[in-house]
Amino acid sequence: MRLLVLVLLFGLFGCTNGGQTVVLQPATPPAVTSSQTVATSSSQTVATSSSQTVSRVVLTPAKPIETPVSSASVNAAGCAIPPSSTQFLKPPPIPKGITGRVGLFVGRFARGTKDFKLEQVTYLNPQGQFPLASNFKTSVLFEVMRGIDAGTIKPEERFNVTRANQSYGRYPYDNSKLLDLGMAMIAWSDNTATDILFRRVGLDGLQPTAQRLNLCNTRLLLPTKTWWTAQAGLGGADFPKYGLVAATKRFATAPYETQLALAERLDEKAQSIGAETLRRYLDQGYFAGRNGGVETMSQIDRNLQNASTPHEWARFLWNAFVSTDLSTNAQKRFRDIMYHGKGRSYIRVPFKYYGGKSGNTARVLTYSGFLETLSGDKVIYVYMNDSSQNLITRDETGLAFQLINAALKKVIRPADLVRPKPVKPSAAKKEN
Repeated sequence: MRLLVLVLLFGLFGCTNGGQTVVLQPATPPAVTSSQTVATSSSQTVATSSSQTVSRVVLTPAKPIETPVSSASVNAAGCAIPPSSTQFLKPPPIPKGITGRVGLFVGRFARGTKDFKLEQVTYLNPQGQFPLASNFKTSVLFEVMRGIDAGTIKPEERFNVTRANQSYGRYPYDNSKLLDLGMAMIAWSDNTATDILFRRVGLDGLQPTAQRLNLCNTRLLLPTKTWWTAQAGLGGADFPKYGLVAATKRFATAPYETQLALAERLDEKAQSIGAETLRRYLDQGYFAGRNGGVETMSQIDRNLQNASTPHEWARFLWNAFVSTDLSTNAQKRFRDIMYHGKGRSYIRVPFKYYGGKSGNTARVLTYSGFLETLSGDKVIYVYMNDSSQNLITRDETGLAFQLINAALKKVIRPADLVRPKPVKPSAAKKEN
């Protein structure tokens, strides 16, 4: 029972995905659409329980890639690739206790420009595709703010929790304001709040930004309840219970328009299923290990759920925090909410500003964030881990930040690593 209780409650923090790189077909970004759903519901927390049988396979961490890839910003296929930097730094060693695949991208950027231009960078497996887990929720908030700027979304909108939109774990009160849902999504990683906002901007509302940035290995199409429906074996003909690996592979490799159509049909199916029914099927199937071992779970995750690469997600964060098209007011709202994302208390370098997000679920742990140093430098970190031997990866947060902080200390200027001592007022100032 302890296992699924933790997994479901940690749905506050997570989602999953997996291993091999899948290139999405470039497509013309569709216009942002919106259709608000407002209804009534109860607001009791869903009870969870589980019994779990999990095969344990020892997996080894990814090997460091220690050479800058290219000085170009895109490759021949038009996909963004890691740029060269003034100084590439050898990545820190992966801490013992972290298993599975590891991806890392930590960079300090050139001052005075909004271009994705790195001064110093260190990374591991920067172009490997991983599940974003709840890190994808940053993109939901960003598109909500863009919708407010465009006038298609109003900050005063209110929403209720329904049988259709209720996902895992805690969920917000009925009649919650739009920005309160945004705070719940980032600060507490509330899945229901996330799904309400995701559907508000539209299932086609996140991917256009990734396409505009040439992020070919970033997929942002499914609300949380939607992919869980497929993994529970309730996805219908498109995602059959006993052919899920093959079905999710077809989904991951299809052109964008086909992916969107599949996502919309799966989301319609998900909204017809109650959260308690979904929990029960996952408890008795996916989380009981009946979908296969570690690698099978990882294949399903990487093919089905929202995903990116360490390098591409760093580019997305740069676009959201720095090279942004948000208005001044929308950017302030975005940064104020992102300040409350999990990760700030684990950072061991001084900073003036932090904005970040966590994500975890079965065998997956992700962290990402944006920092401004004491001198005003801008720094981004992205950590991704999947196929972990440990089912409950949230317990590895300390190990993850051991690696993140070691990388941050490599790229940040030495002067910024020392917090200045407070200046004592002079005698003359005391007299005044």
